[in-house]
Amino acid sequence: MPNKKSDETLQEILEEDNTTVRKSKRKNGIARLLLILTILVVFFFGFLYVTQYLADMEAEARVRAILTASANPAGYDNTIVEATDIATLEAAPTETAEIVTATVDPDLERTATIAAQLTSVAEFQSTETPAE
Repeated sequence: MPNKKSDETLQEILEEDNTTVRKSKRKNGIARLLLILTILVVFFFGFLYVTQYLADMEAEARVRAILTASANPAGYDNTIVEATDIATLEAAPTETAEIVTATVDPDLERTATIAAQLTSVAEFQSTETPAE
């Protein structure tokens, strides 16, 4: 009998160990899931932050380009222009001597310039030097 009782006690101990192992695995899985979700959320908000930062830089570059193109000396002293100033700059028409009906494409102008330069070089290379 004492041998059977010790076997039963041993079985109970092993069953308790098995149930604690199972419960810890479940908790460990939940903790792992929460950790993965936390990391994904951090990466998502990091991506949003970087995207917003790049959009802000692009907007500032556009404002500076507008100010440079219009050559408007409206108190621009390398400070960030307020949104109301941008709206007035874009809304205020600039005075021009002639009315341009077509928009000018800078890439097309550059292509035309390069084509003219290449034509000039080709004409120069096709000229014959007089024989001595």
